[in-house]
Amino acid sequence: MSARLARLAPALYPLAYRRRYGAEMEAWVEEGGASPRTVADLARGALHAHLHPEASVAGEVDGGDRIRLGLGAVLLCWVVFALAGLALYKTTEGRSLEGTAAPGLLGPLHLGIEALAAVGSLAVVAGAAPLVLAAVRQARARPEARRATFLAVGSVAAFLGATAALVLFANSGAEHSGVLDALVLGAWSAVALGCGAGCVLAARRGIFAIEVPSPALRLAAVCAVVAVASMAGIALLTLTYLVDLVVGATDLASTPNGPLGNPDTRTSLVLCLAVMVGMVLPAGLSVARTRRAVIMG
Repeated sequence: MSARLARLAPALYPLAYRRRYGAEMEAWVEEGGASPRTVADLARGALHAHLHPEASVAGEVDGGDRIRLGLGAVLLCWVVFALAGLALYKTTEGRSLEGTAAPGLLGPLHLGIEALAAVGSLAVVAGAAPLVLAAVRQARARPEARRATFLAVGSVAAFLGATAALVLFANSGAEHSGVLDALVLGAWSAVALGCGAGCVLAARRGIFAIEVPSPALRLAAVCAVVAVASMAGIALLTLTYLVDLVVGATDLASTPNGPLGNPDTRTSLVLCLAVMVGMVLPAGLSVARTRRAVIMG
């Protein structure tokens, strides 16, 4: 295990460091052995490299690479954010928390969240489509692009298979205990998160393995701005929704939520909002860096 972690640890470093010192780190691991101390030293070095980057290595990464890095970070934040959005949807699905039956502003706020989710999703698709097409066209000639394509296709197929199994389970008509429901939902969530991580990793590898025209990168950068703006808007509307729910519909806020009836709706929404805000902040920083790279490039 330590040997595998030691080989993977250099991947924690920023791209510029990997390009400048990657060979040295690999040689160091080979000579010093893959001990837990080696892994810890590499991890500490990676953290220091992110917090206190050296100006001397900045030249190892050009404007196009910075755009690629920013897009990969935004995509990762979008995947996690989307899972929180799915949890929000399931929390309010089929109850008096959406539509015209919802009290106060809950109905319009819910509709606004759905509209922004659609805008963000379209932006992600529009930005990724040219990159995916380029990867598919170049997959035969570039082994790394081919591996990235297979990883992406496999991740999507696994997600669709897990979702189909979840739908069949939910509509089987059999009586299920709350514990079993929770286990199945937890398993699906783990698979969904893993598939999302696989897609992000495939995108990150693929975008560095192919030649991407500058206009396609710029389009993806613009779409990333739209996606992050949608994320911020959804988080703001979710906060407003939560406040309106707690203040104006206390009975609904305290109703049980989830397969086991715990936590309540209010707590579920707080958790969703916390994840959303936690993803909006790094996504905003990444898209700002991407925008600077576009302007400077």
